[in-house]
Amino acid sequence: MRSRSGLRRTSRPSGRAESRAPCLEGPLFLLALLGTAVFAQDQRPLPRGSPEVFIATFPRVHVRAHEDLDPDRLRDLARPGVTLWLTTRTNTLRASTLENVARFDTAWVQLRAPLKPFDASVFSKLPHAGAMLEADALGLAGRTRRAVVSLRGPIDEALAAKVRAAKPAEVRWVPEGEVDLLAWSQFRQLPGRRVIVAAPQMLLPVKCAQRSNADPSMELHVASLLALSSDVYPCGTGTRVVVQPEVETWLLQSLLVRDPSVELVVDVGADPARAIAARGLLERLQLGASR
Repeated sequence: MRSRSGLRRTSRPSGRAESRAPCLEGPLFLLALLGTAVFAQDQRPLPRGSPEVFIATFPRVHVRAHEDLDPDRLRDLARPGVTLWLTTRTNTLRASTLENVARFDTAWVQLRAPLKPFDASVFSKLPHAGAMLEADALGLAGRTRRAVVSLRGPIDEALAAKVRAAKPAEVRWVPEGEVDLLAWSQFRQLPGRRVIVAAPQMLLPVKCAQRSNADPSMELHVASLLALSSDVYPCGTGTRVVVQPEVETWLLQSLLVRDPSVELVVDVGADPARAIAARGLLERLQLGASR
């Protein structure tokens, strides 16, 4: 059954959990992308014809890479303000990869259960690295210094309890299908920073007069943001915008001037060409030399 706000309600006994669900004003994720005419809107913060001089705001940048990326290319990306998200094949990383992971101020490395004592010992020697865990590996949270959790699909009370026990620094959630009020309430109450990744058809354009650290952050592709030509719900700080390494400078300037809390996300995987392009992006952002 749907509520008047458009969110699907889950059936539950009267008097149970209803009070825990937050009061949401308006629908959450129901409007589709706006028509193609929106793409014609000018996103530049300056009039057309103005010099495209980049204004350095030193944004936080998230680089997603794979352990098979050439170590030299990975090292190129270790700069101030850059967070590494490293996906892996196993829990045993090459010495050269471990050396370069340690060069980042913050790094999150994918770990899987079971974690062998040797791998746990090696991982514990990385002072700025934490574990990136999926739902089936939450039990490893107690064996690492820090952890972030990646969730996909529905969130129920049992899963939420496991996440709370893990005490993550961040929870990244990729919903599948509709987001009902109960799942949204469960997500909002999880510890750490909360980031929700929404498909384009789930985005709701809003006008964010103010942004709050208490609200979850949104992660979306820059193409979706251009199509909406507006802010998106929820109005949390630190919206993560996925961009290509070759993103145009005027668009970078527009994103960062309109909302200085925006964080950029670049996915290089194991592709050396994309890593080289990402290095160029970091140089355009003036984040300093590689380490």
